[in-house]
Amino acid sequence: MKQALVFTLIFCFLIQTNGLSIFTDSSDNSSTLLDISDTDSKTVDVFRQLLNQETIIRMSLVKNVHALMKDMLDLKKSMETLETSQQKTDVEVAALKQEVDKLKRQNQRFELEHRRYEETFRAVTENFTKIDEHIQQVVAQLEEERENFETNTSAVLEDLKVEVRYLSVTLLDLNKHTLEIDKKFPEMIEEKYEQISLRLNTSVESLNSDIMTTNKTMLKSMSDLEHSQIIIQNSISVDINKTLDDLLTEVKQSKYDQLQLSSTVSSLKVFRMNLTKNMCGKSKNVAFSASVSSYSSSWNSGTLVFPSVITNEGNGYNPSNGIFTAPFDGTYVFFVNVQSYNKNTIYVDIVLNGSTKVRTMAFSSSGNDYYDAGPNLVVLTIQKGDAVWVRHYSGQGYYHDSPITTFSGFLIYM
Repeated sequence: MKQALVFTLIFCFLIQTNGLSIFTDSSDNSSTLLDISDTDSKTVDVFRQLLNQETIIRMSLVKNVHALMKDMLDLKKSMETLETSQQKTDVEVAALKQEVDKLKRQNQRFELEHRRYEETFRAVTENFTKIDEHIQQVVAQLEEERENFETNTSAVLEDLKVEVRYLSVTLLDLNKHTLEIDKKFPEMIEEKYEQISLRLNTSVESLNSDIMTTNKTMLKSMSDLEHSQIIIQNSISVDINKTLDDLLTEVKQSKYDQLQLSSTVSSLKVFRMNLTKNMCGKSKNVAFSASVSSYSSSWNSGTLVFPSVITNEGNGYNPSNGIFTAPFDGTYVFFVNVQSYNKNTIYVDIVLNGSTKVRTMAFSSSGNDYYDAGPNLVVLTIQKGDAVWVRHYSGQGYYHDSPITTFSGFLIYM
């Protein structure tokens, strides 16, 4: 198209510059002077008319050529504008192509993610299906167990109803028997009390006689006196305990008022205590209880010291080192409880002069139990000056929450 426009412009320029005319045979016809010597006047007129028409045509062509050149310039400007627009369009098209490529890549990535999501969704759907099937199985099993439980419960309830009816009949008979015994019980208590008083008076008289006899021979044999006192004390204690046991047995069988029984028993116990003190001349009570003052998760060796003293009658226990030293010969009872710390395992021994006598264990076999208890008790016949304490054997740690890890002991008899 550009080449055609260039050829057209060249053609118009040649026409405008050369001024060729088909009527003048390529000669310049700008002059109106003609040689008319050989022509007649008619021919001259015709040529004049032709020249005039040629002039008019040439002027028209020049005007058209100028108009055409103006149009060509406008067309050239339009072409430049079009080329600029084309370049912008090319840039925009390139940018759009890049955006399309990016969108294609994103679309591919979205498709991959969509496929992954579909696979995940299928897996989740399968899991939900399995869970639903499992829930249905569990529901069916629970329903079956509920039916079995209802059946068993019905049978148990029937048995309980039978037992309740039987117990009701038994209680009616027992109540009737109790009413009958209640009428006879005051006389029975009075008779037993008189018998106990008589026995006690006889024993006291016998004891006083023995004491007087013993006092006469005290300078000869102090040990014989103490032995006789112990024999008499044991005899009286056995007699009183036997009487109390008989009385308790009869009271339990007759369903007597517990308040009156407790009062009677307390009076007898006070009497026995006073009697024992009178026989011994002075009380030699030895008893102690102590606990740890804080917990420890790492203690794993040596003597376990119980610094918080609860009772220390006779001052046999030393809270600074955890050792009990016997102030008298005799038979003692010792008790220890070591509470484990959290899930720890702990073993301790009660030792006499360094020799292990008993062992405690706070041990969790499953690993799920917390704060296990390790109690144990031992009865020891020891001499004055012997030492008893608690020693580590295995494991570690102990717990403290108020007095829960404790060590106790007391004298039974000398």
